[in-house]
Amino acid sequence: MKITTLRRLAAAAIAPTLAVGTVVAAPSAQAAPNSYAYSAARWLADQLTDGVVHNAQWDFDDYGLTLDVALALEALDTRPGTTATILDAFAQDPTRYTQYEDSKYAGATGKLAVTVQLAGRDATAFGGHNLIAEAEQRVVTTGASAGRAKDLGDDYSNTITQAWVVRALSTADSDLADDTVGYLLKQQCDDGSFRTDMKDEACATGAGTIDATALALQALDEAQDAGEPGLQDDIDEGVDWLLDQQRPDGSFLNDGAANTNSTGLAAATLKTLGEPGAAGSAASWIVSRQVTDAVGEDTLLANELGAIAFDDAALAAGKTAGITVESRDQWIRATAQAAVGVDAQLAATKLTVSAPTGFVSGGKKIAVTVKGLAAGEKVTVTIPGARVTGTAGDAGSATVQVPTPTSTGKRTIAVTGARASRSGAGTVQVLGAKKLPVSVRSASVKKGKGQRVTVSGLAAAEPVTIRYRGKDVKKGKASSKGTFSHTFTVGSSAGKKAIKVTGAFSNRTGSRTFKVTR
Repeated sequence: MKITTLRRLAAAAIAPTLAVGTVVAAPSAQAAPNSYAYSAARWLADQLTDGVVHNAQWDFDDYGLTLDVALALEALDTRPGTTATILDAFAQDPTRYTQYEDSKYAGATGKLAVTVQLAGRDATAFGGHNLIAEAEQRVVTTGASAGRAKDLGDDYSNTITQAWVVRALSTADSDLADDTVGYLLKQQCDDGSFRTDMKDEACATGAGTIDATALALQALDEAQDAGEPGLQDDIDEGVDWLLDQQRPDGSFLNDGAANTNSTGLAAATLKTLGEPGAAGSAASWIVSRQVTDAVGEDTLLANELGAIAFDDAALAAGKTAGITVESRDQWIRATAQAAVGVDAQLAATKLTVSAPTGFVSGGKKIAVTVKGLAAGEKVTVTIPGARVTGTAGDAGSATVQVPTPTSTGKRTIAVTGARASRSGAGTVQVLGAKKLPVSVRSASVKKGKGQRVTVSGLAAAEPVTIRYRGKDVKKGKASSKGTFSHTFTVGSSAGKKAIKVTGAFSNRTGSRTFKVTR
């Protein structure tokens, strides 16, 4: 790829997944980042050269990726000095990012304006440019495309770039903010998702992506905070769609594969929009792809603590080859977008586990309820031989159906929420299928006399029923040694007779015959 092409793509900020930019919330609402997010922020800051990310492979300054770093730091409310250095570099000539030759980019202008606004600077007077006015100039004001933020020259505008302009103009209370919001809403499909490629016609059928939906929802949330009415239903529908896309392990897919970029964007959005459980589950999935002391030890990633791999393949390659000149760009993009998602990690807690008391039949499903979760948090329930996942409801509890082992014994039920430190345990007494030994005192008994029957092989306190001539003659519970005895009258009918016994379940049975004589 030519360097000029790379510059143009970076300026336009159009590439999906790896160049869409970080979802951010207002710094004032952000607590100190957790250790994973802080480590990622520190690594990102180390990737800058004179305030910008320099692509050594193609030898150019990547301004779009640099803003991703700044946005991540702003969202995490950390390293303000680094953000200031970045914006100082941009202020020298903002057009190096917002324009290219005769082209002017709506998304790049909006993205830069948002970064400036979040840093507390004046977007109407930044580096000799009024970024708000320049973004407004890119908004179509008439016809079917009214409200669309469109590039001048080759048009790379899409839903992601539209979202940046919505955020910038809404925060600035621009007269065109309503129009840009309206056009963004045309891109929301009937299932709540947002498509990436914009059209003038409203989206009728689901065709959305995780990245476009996450960024669009962030834009609508900021527009609503700025006073735009009637957006909550649209936001709720988008959130519901995101929740439906989350996999049991907490990750999100893009192009059919899980990655930290899309998962990070979704996590940050869900956290901002009141879904901490789902966000926390996504954050834990991301953390497992982050370079920590344990991950980097004795590998070529040992000096890259905090970096987040794009996916499992990237992490494996990094361990063996390190972060190379060719792969560093992907690592920076992944980390910039995933760092905010990592900050959604949930705090350690002890989960409460409820399972059936008494005996349960082996090989059957039982209901296990877990409490103490965050709403939407993924939970994994493990019992020997089975592993089942579930999702917590609004009350922070989840009930899952778990198959029990086929063998008899007291089994431990282990539960884990979004991370290993959110866990709990319970037990269940399983009884497997068994042929129960049955003995009688006499092989032959005169009619009208008594016969004593003993059942063994039962579990302590296991319910047992003795049947004779088709009727229950005794019900009780086994002794601590697993036996049960009873004496009954055999009746006046002579001949071969059968005793049948049943334990707690129909697959635990035994029988014995004897003779009744005259």
